[in-house]
Amino acid sequence: MEWVELAAKERRVFGKEACKKLRVNNQIPGILYGGEEGNISLVLNPVDLRKTLEKGGGENVIINLTVHRGGEAAVRTVMVKELQSHPTKGTYLHVDFLRISMEKIIRVDVPIALHGEALGVKMKGGILDHVLREVEVECLPAAIPEALVADISSLDIGDSIHVRDLRAIEGVKILVNPEMVVASVSPPEKEEEAPVEVAPAEPEVVTRKEAKEGKEEEEKKEKEKA
Repeated sequence: MEWVELAAKERRVFGKEACKKLRVNNQIPGILYGGEEGNISLVLNPVDLRKTLEKGGGENVIINLTVHRGGEAAVRTVMVKELQSHPTKGTYLHVDFLRISMEKIIRVDVPIALHGEALGVKMKGGILDHVLREVEVECLPAAIPEALVADISSLDIGDSIHVRDLRAIEGVKILVNPEMVVASVSPPEKEEEAPVEVAPAEPEVVTRKEAKEGKEEEEKKEKEKA
């Protein structure tokens, strides 16, 4: 995994109003957790943070974070613990870092990447449903994969692929239930048939002659009964 560089300063202002002023000035607040020195409040450039995450391939990137504090600068090895973004603008609002040791196993969420085109989709018009998009894993920081790959090329309609089918990576232990469904292929949706319009039955037309003959027939029967 590629390591990336990022710089931050110790933050000495706190509260909602202070954080709003930071954002107006193109800065965001943050916190560095862990380590013997305790938690450190930070302020950093959101543009630099975005470039760092994009260069490293996501939030699981390992960062050499240079913290300028009290006229001194020290480098900490960290990962992003939590990243808050604006719900509509997508701009970063706050970031939490976690100090890590390269010799200690950690737990992180890793995305699942689907590889190939499902047979049932390609040949029969089925619908692919990507059910599970990430899983929690346990490994050393240097072994964190960018993604776990699920090969869906053989999936026919009605088939599913499970966590147990993900490609194994040495040193990476998946912590979720191996029977969980990652992706499945369902039949294509049936088009609703337009209702068939039935022409109303034409009323039976009785002519005057037929009506007269019918009446005479009824009278004849009445006389015979009498």
